[in-house]
Amino acid sequence: MSATAGLWALTAVVLCAASVGRSSWSVALYMMTFFAAPHLWWWGRDLPSLRYAFVSGFILLAAVVLQSSGGRPTLGVPTKSRLPSIAALAMVINATFIHYVLAADRGISLDTYVELLKFVVLYFLMMSAIRDRRDLQIVLVAMAFGAGYLGYEVTINERGTFTAGRLEGVGAPGADTANGLASMLLLVLPLIGSLFMDGKRWHKILVMLGAPMALNVILMCNSRGAFLGLVGGAIVFLFLARGPSRKHAIRTLILGGAALYLLMGDPKILERFTTTFVGAEERDRSAASRIEFWKAGLVMLQDYPLGAGGGSFKFVFADRYLARVGSDQKARALHNGYLTEATDWGVQGLFLKILFLVGACAMALKTVNRCRKAGRAEDALVGVAFVAGLSSFLISCMFGSYLANEWAYWVAAILVRYSEIYAVEGAVAELAPSPARQLQGSKRTREAVA
Repeated sequence: MSATAGLWALTAVVLCAASVGRSSWSVALYMMTFFAAPHLWWWGRDLPSLRYAFVSGFILLAAVVLQSSGGRPTLGVPTKSRLPSIAALAMVINATFIHYVLAADRGISLDTYVELLKFVVLYFLMMSAIRDRRDLQIVLVAMAFGAGYLGYEVTINERGTFTAGRLEGVGAPGADTANGLASMLLLVLPLIGSLFMDGKRWHKILVMLGAPMALNVILMCNSRGAFLGLVGGAIVFLFLARGPSRKHAIRTLILGGAALYLLMGDPKILERFTTTFVGAEERDRSAASRIEFWKAGLVMLQDYPLGAGGGSFKFVFADRYLARVGSDQKARALHNGYLTEATDWGVQGLFLKILFLVGACAMALKTVNRCRKAGRAEDALVGVAFVAGLSSFLISCMFGSYLANEWAYWVAAILVRYSEIYAVEGAVAELAPSPARQLQGSKRTREAVA
């Protein structure tokens, strides 16, 4: 067994043992099996052939059940936090109806349907495992190590190959193409960046080492959607960071901009980015074909507004509807997460997914405002970073079918738990008497006794 495989196995055992006392370590184990999935790396040949994601998911379930039965204090689920959870359950009900009643091909739809079920369960398990600030930081640190590992393999070890100027052949489950990998890291970067604002010194060092390499991977993926997401997320981050938080936000963006400038070595990235805004005569074939697919998806949606089951456009109707819009493109994905969600699970399914994500975002923004008013600038900026990450991801979904991927469920769980954990801590701080009030109370007590 190679040293890398041995270290991976040892880390897995340690995280599994730690999960007995704190279930957030099982989320860290799950993240390790995602970012360093053995079957996707050369060293994985030295490990047994197992479904590691399934095993880690089962350990997460067992850890959450054990933690609940052990009586560890929990935040509970405030009434206003139920909206994302209700939307998630409604998504399951809607998809179940579409799959069993309206699906054009139930066999093709099955994989997408089962993935949706698994990711909704994962959302609730992450919600249950993250119960305080330390839990949240454990999960974010696991993501930071994972993103840093991917960046290390690509940047230092030069893993992967370049096809048409884009990084391929490296990634994670569901993020094993250039666009998918860029979308995932685009979301993860702001999440782990929050550790730089509200973490210990070694957290900051970890982010400073890993984030630039992860950013380099995004650039090497040469993804137009990811580039737009980076710009959009930065704008959202700066806009939402108000008051004392804005100074911290500006410094963070300057550091990120400097890293981006130093890493921007491939002129093809800027060339592909500019093709998004030019006229039809100058637009490259990739952008033009994407619009043809969007038109075909909209035509299909008119015929199947309630959805036609998972994968229905790509594997069932693509040729028919591409021909109807006058395109000779070969059948493939729609390259638009919103259209994919709508053609799979209907307009109502898309509405529920947006409600799920926007509901979690609204909760986080409320806590951000509460932290800002209480003078907790760093706590507010953490929430702003999470919202900026979601914004970047939603922008990238305009150019790829990523809305159904599991990292959409990660960020929803993190947003909800941030909103509850930081709100509860703020409420406790507000209720705690200040030293001046304690002194005044003691003085009144002495006077009453006298």
